[in-house]
Amino acid sequence: MKTGIFLRSFNLAVCGLAVAAFVACGDDGDGGGGSGGTGSGTGTTGTGTDTGSGTGTGTGAGTGTGTTGATTSATTGGGEELPTISDLIDDMEDGDNAIRVVTGREGYWYSFNDETPDATQTPAAGEDADPFAMTALTPAREQSTKAACTKGSGFATWGAGIGFDLLSTDGVKAAYDGSAHQGITFWAKIAAGTEDSVKVMISDKSTTPEGGHCDPDAAEMGCNDNWARTITLTEQWQQFAIAFEDLKVGGWGLPPLTENIDATALYSIQFQVAQAVDFDFCIDDLGFYQ
Repeated sequence: MKTGIFLRSFNLAVCGLAVAAFVACGDDGDGGGGSGGTGSGTGTTGTGTDTGSGTGTGTGAGTGTGTTGATTSATTGGGEELPTISDLIDDMEDGDNAIRVVTGREGYWYSFNDETPDATQTPAAGEDADPFAMTALTPAREQSTKAACTKGSGFATWGAGIGFDLLSTDGVKAAYDGSAHQGITFWAKIAAGTEDSVKVMISDKSTTPEGGHCDPDAAEMGCNDNWARTITLTEQWQQFAIAFEDLKVGGWGLPPLTENIDATALYSIQFQVAQAVDFDFCIDDLGFYQ
């Protein structure tokens, strides 16, 4: 099933009725300034364990809170139902920083930012930070009691975010084959009065240094111009579905090897906000869909 960016609201009311919502969100390639340095200032990939440290793993709990109510039966504008998870990456319920380990996939959540002096991010980023900790949702979102959340402000260069590598063992990042899937789906929300625009980024062998195509030391046309779409969050939980075929690079990095993302060689999934914003967002129940 072809999908772009679909979303459904958690307990969304229109004219007094709970209804499904469909939104095409974000631009195709605003990856310019911010994502160029994604993760670059937070340390190199470290060794991860179920409680250990992935790249730029952090400490603290963040603040995002959940909402109560029944999940609506969502459809897209064309009448298609939103995709369900066919391969769970992480439901966050175990509370640790590890994603779900399956054959060929093993990774760890981390925070990252542009290292602006005096800026703040929780969970903290960097090699010396504690392992990323999931946030307890109060109240819970139905059966979900934890989510991956981050909050902060003051970043002036390209911003901050959270994410994980899809295959990182003993400190070495490698490619993960996600070609059996069409895209990713997840739930997300923001805290009141904070930045609502979040860029969803997936790196492949063209955009990450480990892929061998781009040069991380190049002043221009370098790495980290990741495949991305920008979504708009609200204070209510919403489900999003993003198809691989609808991801675009920003165009400022080295041109990719393929016209679309190479799903046979994926490296990381990240959620980033731009510079000069106050942010506080949560991601929950994340997985691939077919």
